[in-house]
Amino acid sequence: MEETLMRPLFTWLMPAFAWGIVFWRAPAAFATRAGRSLWGMFAAVAVGVTVRLAAVDTALASLTGVRDVTLLVKHLAGVMAAHFLLEYVRAVRGRPEQAAALRARLVFTGTAAVTLTLLFFLVLPHDHDGAFGIDAHYGDPGVELYLGVFNTALAVASTRAAVLFWSNRSRVPRGALRAGVTCLAMASVIGVTYTLYRVYFVLSSGDATRLDADGKPVPLTDSVCELLPAVMIVLFVLGVSIPPVRAVAGYLRDQVALWRLHPLWSDVTAAVPQVVLGTAGGRLRGLLAVGDRSVELVHRAFAIRDAVLILREDTPAGDGAVAPESDEDLVRVEAGWLRVALRNRACGLPAPAPPQILADTGGRTPREEIAWMLAVAAAYRSIDATPADDRPRPHPNAGEAPAVVG
Repeated sequence: MEETLMRPLFTWLMPAFAWGIVFWRAPAAFATRAGRSLWGMFAAVAVGVTVRLAAVDTALASLTGVRDVTLLVKHLAGVMAAHFLLEYVRAVRGRPEQAAALRARLVFTGTAAVTLTLLFFLVLPHDHDGAFGIDAHYGDPGVELYLGVFNTALAVASTRAAVLFWSNRSRVPRGALRAGVTCLAMASVIGVTYTLYRVYFVLSSGDATRLDADGKPVPLTDSVCELLPAVMIVLFVLGVSIPPVRAVAGYLRDQVALWRLHPLWSDVTAAVPQVVLGTAGGRLRGLLAVGDRSVELVHRAFAIRDAVLILREDTPAGDGAVAPESDEDLVRVEAGWLRVALRNRACGLPAPAPPQILADTGGRTPREEIAWMLAVAAAYRSIDATPADDRPRPHPNAGEAPAVVG
């Protein structure tokens, strides 16, 4: 039952998943050397898992006249994926490299591919259809040599990639980027594990000569052989996805913050327009903006703070000792004072004296200032939704606020 479920999962889901990654990475495929290598690796993997589909198998056999050509295509795709993986690792390391090292990798990959092709056509038996036809001939010297070449190429590339990825972890800042590199290292380790396990499994299973009712070889595989490549692909996808996903999450977080700040920002910049940094935009237009929004978010938070300072310039300082208050109390006090100050400004009246406890409010860093202003903006919005009798009164240390016309 387990094998019945695993095979359709691997055969159908993995090609769809792999090609989805290929199309996703296509726009950035030719921007950098790393992008080209990464795209080439995923494309090779997609080809390798796609040829296992029965329809593709039949089409390739009809096109080439070789009944089990999918076996060769699958293994050549694996060799190319291993090559592009090494090229990707080298590219992201960003270290100078001698031309001889690149030529050596090309010669290694080319030799492996040519050897596999020659062995396939000159040595392997071709008495069964499809990529699993070879499963009826394990133990044949030619088959063992063919598989030895493939497993060696895959193991060497995966081992080298695992070492390079893992050694680079300490040079990568903590956070999403390091998590991505760790996933790539783990994916490479699973590639090595799969190769070693596959060799062990084949050797321990002996010469598979079992045929099904249709006379086709029973695939010499198990759930582990199916699962490890799938896990490896998922980890590779996670490794290259975590940094951009983090960027998208940051973009969405900043957009939400800008949306929440907009009512307060709009009111204070209408009253004190000189604090606007850049071009003022509408609330809905901001949702259509692309790219990094963190700078705009910082600008708006500090624009609100600058407006507060300007509103306080012509007002007397609050006096009198006050008991310590919680941040929540301070937020409500500042929001209430801002509401009265802006209403007075609209009527041509001076702002009321700010409470002394507001002198040191805000954050020491841009992020702290943004967090503070988001809290103030939430309290500011809640004032309009609060019945008039329940609205915050001017703070005792603010003195008597001038009457508000209207």
